[in-house]
Amino acid sequence: MKKRSLGSSLQCKVLIAAMGVGAISQPVMAGAGDLVVRAGISAMDTDSGSDSFSSISRSGVQLDDAVTLSASAAYYLSDYSAIELTSSFPYQHDLEGNSRLKALGLGTLAEVKEIPTSLTINFYLNDYSAVTPYVGAGVAYTRFYDEDMKVTGLAVDFEDSVDLTAVAGVEMAFPSNLMVSFDLRYIDLNPTADFDGAVDEDIELDVDPVIFTLSAGYRF
Repeated sequence: MKKRSLGSSLQCKVLIAAMGVGAISQPVMAGAGDLVVRAGISAMDTDSGSDSFSSISRSGVQLDDAVTLSASAAYYLSDYSAIELTSSFPYQHDLEGNSRLKALGLGTLAEVKEIPTSLTINFYLNDYSAVTPYVGAGVAYTRFYDEDMKVTGLAVDFEDSVDLTAVAGVEMAFPSNLMVSFDLRYIDLNPTADFDGAVDEDIELDVDPVIFTLSAGYRF
């Protein structure tokens, strides 16, 4: 009887120790008061087109797709919500003419850099598992700069823009406060390009980008 009691006691201790190790190794999702900082790679897919130049019928311009490095910081207001600031290194786009302009020998018109910075409120479908989907909405400020015109006798200047933005993503938690996330961000971006010189006209572009981001983060 004494040996059986000793064996049972040892089994209980082993079980308790195993449960403790399991609890330590369980990933912990971010919650109220936490700060999560992320860095990753972002690819911008532009659904780009524009108004036509009045002097050239059926003409238009568009910004091509681009990839860059990005970062974000999210402060959790509760277990289910956070305020997130997202920005990036500049995206570098070619400003290209549409088929009508290309037929006239006007393919790549210029290069331009763009930095979109978003502030969103995110809502997490938090069931305290290791994988948490989320959605959010807010505003985005997009700065355009370093416009480099490739066509002699023509200049272009993009106006900065403030627009609505929305995001949807999935956050995966790992032990040691590490996280990996993937999200899609949409910006209702319709900047104005001011052309001067041979063409003196302002046209509006329908960029409306979707930004795909894969990032790694740390919870403080």
